[in-house]
Amino acid sequence: MSQIVKCEICGKVYNQSYLGAHKRLAHGTRAEPPATVSELEAVEAILSVYAQLSGKGRKELRNRLSSQVRRKKKLTQPTN
Repeated sequence: MSQIVKCEICGKVYNQSYLGAHKRLAHGTRAEPPATVSELEAVEAILSVYAQLSGKGRKELRNRLSSQVRRKKKLTQPTN
């Protein structure tokens, strides 16, 4: 028979058989997973497409990537 239990993290009430899935989905960690084979394959695919770009296309891509990196650094730098 099913049992009603309370989530010790958020305090909401759930069926015991669903509580594990609730915790994993609602309260799971959001840390970035380590690089996987599929991620490395994605990098190889991106490099392959990059090789097919014209000189102008490659320059535009590098400029946009640099701009994105600068924006990200600016957002993460502590303000004094």
